[in-house]
This record gives sequence, structure tokens and C-alpha cells, in this order.
Amino acid sequence: MSEQIGFLEQAVTALPGIGPKRAQTLKKLGLNSVSDVLFSFPRSYKDFTQVAQPFEAVPGEEQLIEGTLINLRERAISGGRRLIQGQLQAGEWFLSPLNLTWFIFHRGRGPSYLYRRLAQAGPLWVYGTVKEGIFGPEMASPEFFLKRPPLGLRPVYPLAASITNEQRIQWVQAALKHLEEVAECLPDGLLRKYPGRREALRQIHFPQNWAQQKLARERLVFEEFFLFHLGLQWGREEKAGIAHQADGPLITGYLEGLPFSLTRDQRKALKDVAADMESRRRMRRLIQGEVGSGKTVVAEYACLKAVENKGQAAMMVPTEVLARQMVQRFKKSLKPLGVSVELLIGNMPPKEQKLVQRKLAEGAIDVVVGTHALIVEKVNFKHLTLAIVDEQHRFGVRQRLALLGKGDADLLVMSATPIPRSLALTAYGDLDTTEIRELPRGRQRVDTRLIDPDKREDVYRYLVGRVKRGQQAFVVFPLVEESEHLDLKAAVQEMEDLEQGFLSSLRVGLVHGQMGKEKEKIMEAFYRQEIDVLIATTVIEVGMDVPNATVMVIENAERFGLAQLHQLRGRVGRGQEAGICFLIAYNLSAQSRERLNVIRHSNDGFYIAEQDLRLRGPGDLLGVRQSGQPWFKLGDIVEDLELLKKSGREVSLLLQKDPRLENHPQLLKEIKRQRN
Repeated sequence: MSEQIGFLEQAVTALPGIGPKRAQTLKKLGLNSVSDVLFSFPRSYKDFTQVAQPFEAVPGEEQLIEGTLINLRERAISGGRRLIQGQLQAGEWFLSPLNLTWFIFHRGRGPSYLYRRLAQAGPLWVYGTVKEGIFGPEMASPEFFLKRPPLGLRPVYPLAASITNEQRIQWVQAALKHLEEVAECLPDGLLRKYPGRREALRQIHFPQNWAQQKLARERLVFEEFFLFHLGLQWGREEKAGIAHQADGPLITGYLEGLPFSLTRDQRKALKDVAADMESRRRMRRLIQGEVGSGKTVVAEYACLKAVENKGQAAMMVPTEVLARQMVQRFKKSLKPLGVSVELLIGNMPPKEQKLVQRKLAEGAIDVVVGTHALIVEKVNFKHLTLAIVDEQHRFGVRQRLALLGKGDADLLVMSATPIPRSLALTAYGDLDTTEIRELPRGRQRVDTRLIDPDKREDVYRYLVGRVKRGQQAFVVFPLVEESEHLDLKAAVQEMEDLEQGFLSSLRVGLVHGQMGKEKEKIMEAFYRQEIDVLIATTVIEVGMDVPNATVMVIENAERFGLAQLHQLRGRVGRGQEAGICFLIAYNLSAQSRERLNVIRHSNDGFYIAEQDLRLRGPGDLLGVRQSGQPWFKLGDIVEDLELLKKSGREVSLLLQKDPRLENHPQLLKEIKRQRN
């Protein structure tokens, strides 16, 4: 007989009013179980802690106001719409009332349903933003209550189509009735500093005041950070690594055959990797470096060290185009040394995939480069001793662990998205960090220019001229489909205009994130110079190494983060010709101009990352906004940086005393749940 699961572990359909169709909608919000509903927190609150009188209404503020509804009237306007007006009065007649208006659709005869409800009101409570109207303070379409609402902070949750905030409140209230199923997870020593988990959950959803909300949030943010650090650090020292031998003839031959001199930072990176791989401790190292700073040399060195010690190496990259390019690079460098290199991606004929998988299992392949196809269950290695993850922010911790789980492997993580040191030490708390700040000799600075829209035609005329000389170009847009709320140029619509207008004489291709396998084919055609201009969204931010591309035009540049812009412009000027990047901005506020001036005047990715963090926060910096995945549910890496650091220290202290969590079974359960 199977063990009965608790209410919180059941699907959301266990909650009242949720059927299969609504469950599909909630899935888009990440709500699959009742527990997900409980641990999905308010994004903001309506302040119901104080009730004002109509004459106390303050323009520009959101307020809960109580009074008696008078002078209620309804009249038809145009297109089946109705205007309902009234006043909220309190106390004596000479005190200023609050004017109320509602616009509704009602095509039937007689009074509308909203009017009939309001007409029944004696006392009325309204909540909304007070504005200064012609005839005094007013509220347009306020939320209203016929009974006094509970005082406190009223939660506001993320919503999806047909889901209301009231429904989400009801579902949370239903889940809170089963709080006894929620087990405490923090060690006893930390519970003296914070409220218990159950009480924190109750108070984060329905706090009585801001002080209570702040305390509950601090507890849950600390818990979130604590479990995050624990997930990264737990088990790291449990197994000893492979102590590789010092560099032998294979590596010596590779280094002597390099057609360029290593920079000081590259030599330091090789030294760090060698020390890690030659120790008994498993390597867990992050290599941060600019686009074109020479991180690939470090990857090749690490692969050769693994192969020279009878092991295999696997490199996981985010796109198939980058995988193909990296395989070509590795074959050119490593094959002459007798090292076998192969590709493994999802978009390969099944017969080829099976052949590569068989060779990996037999040990006939030394180095494999691939995408997520490397971590499927059917892929096995004979002796994987090195795992490399490129562009770490494009992969989750689970994917990294899945690759490491294929063998007893060292880990080398590489990122061309520079991260401020304070963030790198916390966000990548399980990794030692090496920075490659120097650019190799001959690497040219990309000329970056901020362009007014009225000069747009000149920009495209210049682009066409460069292409006519045999070069290639990118045009980048922020969205795929036009948004009703943001005045953006959408790539799909703009492509036709560009093809028929400025770019009519050129071969043009389009790629965006919503495309399937066709996207890889178009990017590959651009790489083979069968396309002159690639119109794209940010999918080309990583994984495009086209030395012949020299011009980039970024439309609506004010909508991008600085780290994104720096990554994008790093796609041009990678060959003999210098690159140029045009930033066309359509809505340039003072803050937008300040941000774009940073990118104009600096090519230092680390400096730009610091400024991005200061001006925009960590979302763009860590690739969160691009991927659509929240970094943390509650915690903010910048705002809560001290809590992030503190939680990391507490985890280190805990693991020193109890490395296997034998005395903390609930914590062990939480970590294992995270990894499944």
C-alpha cells in the first residue's frame, strides 16, 4: 500500500475551483502543487493598515477610504459603455467628499449590475489612487467593499489570463489551513534569530503591518539563500578528486605550438587549473573573461590534461551553432596531437548520435562538445574526468550536476558575462574564481556610437556599404512580437520593411527565440556567409563567432541591459576588420542616456558589469531576464546582499560541523528535493 501524500503535495486541482483547464493556466505561473501556491509569494501589497475619511484623501497616494455613498447616478455614453458616478461623504455635509467614477460595458436595459450593487451600499470602503480632479479629490474605478475589509496588508500576486487576485488569495488561505504539514528546515541555532517557518509563511501572505512583513520576508529570504548555498556546497568535499599528473609531452607540444603568446591572465588561469586538477580536491572553478579574451585556450588545456591522464572531457554549450564552431576549433587545435574530438547535439541523425554515444561509452572519444544532448540518460562515458560548462548563466545548477553525474569529474565553468566580484563570490558560492581581464594583442576595440532615430537611414546606408565590400552585419531587436505596452520595434514586422527598403539589395535572414530547428540552420548559413545580414533578437548574444561580421545595429538600445549590449557588440570585429556598433535609441530618458554612455565610453566588461549592477540590478547581469527564470523567489541579490553573504557563512560553519548533514535530516531532505 502506497504512503498517503499530504494535502500540500497534491496537485493544484485539490484546491477549490481549480479544474484541469485552470490548472494548465496556473502551470504558466509555476504553480503545479498546493505547496507551490503556498510558496509563491506576493509581489506587492495594498496598504489596508489605516482607514481614512473622504476629507483626508491625499492626491497621489493609494488609500483605503471609508464613507457613505451619496449622489449615485448612472448614464450611458458611447459604444455600450456606462459611466457611474457618486460621492463618498463622511460626517458633516460641509466636509469635502471624495468623487468616484466607474466606466463599464453594459448593453442591456435598466441599471447595470455594478450600479445595483453600489445602490445597496450604506457604508462603503474604497481603495485606489487619489487624484486631484476639477471638482476636488477623486478615485477612478476604485476597488470597493460593502463590508469593512480586514485591516492589514492585502497581498497582490502575479496573475495569468482569467486568474484574479481574489482567487489567488482564496487558494493561499486554503493552503494555509494545512501549515502543520510544513516542516522546519533551519538549524535550531538560527531559529533564535528568526520566526518559525510556519509563522513566516502566514505573515508573508497576510501581514498585519509592514514590520511584520519585513521580519517574515527576512526569514524566508535567509532560508532561500541558505538552501541555495547548501545545495551548492553540500557534498563538494565528500569525494576526493582525481590527482592528475604534472604537464607531460602532450600539453608541452600544445603550448609550444600556439601561434600567439599567452597573456599574463591566461597564464594565471592555466596555473590555477593545473593546481586544481593536480590536487586531490575536486576542481570547481569559474573562469570569467571578456569575449575574445582567450578562455578557449584554458578549456583546451584542461581537456588535454584530462586526456593525458587517461580520462575523457565533455564541454556543454548553450547552442548548437556554438557547439559546431567549438568542435571545429578543438579539432584544429587538438587533432594534430592525436586527440579525438566529436560533436553531440540533438539535431543530429539518430544513427550518428548512437555512434557517438557508443564511442563515448567505449572510451574511443577523448573530447566531446555538445548541448543538452550530453546530459540525457542514454549518454555514458567510460571515464569522464573533466566537465566544462560554457556560459554558465544559460544552464541551471541541475544541468551542471547532471553532467558531473556522468563521471568522477572536475568542473570548469566559463562565462563571457563578467560578474562583479562580490556577486561572483556569492551567486557562484561553490566555485573558485579566476578572471581574465587582459585582451590578446591585436584584439580591436569595437567603435560604439549612440544614434538618434533621424539618422537611422544613414546607419543602414553605411551597413550596406560595408556588406558590399564583402563583410557581414547583425541587426538586433528586443522583441519578437509587437507589445501594446512598450513602444518597441518588433523583429518580425521590421524584417519586411528592412528587406524591401534599406536592405533590399542584400541577402537577409531572421532568427528569434521562438523558432525551432530552423533557427540553427539560419545561424549556420550566416556563419557560412550565405546570408549577408542577420536580423535577430538576443539569441545571438552567445554562440555566434563570425569573424567576417563587422557591423551591428541595435534597435531600441535603451531597452537592453548594459551587460547584454556588451555581449552583443562582442559579436563583431572578431576578425581582421575593426567592428562598429550603432545604438539606435527611440525613448532616451536621462537615465537611459547615462546607461548608454557607459557602453559608449568603455570596452571593459568588468567595469560595465559593475555599472549595470548599480543602474539596473542583477537581472540582466546574470541572464535572468533573458531566460525568463527568476533568480530567487523573494531574495534580491543586490538589496539583500548582506543576507546572501551571511547565509553563505552559516552554511560553511554548518558543513564544518556536520558535512553529511547526519544531524539535520530535514535539511538533507530539502537539498535532495532541490536536486530531483
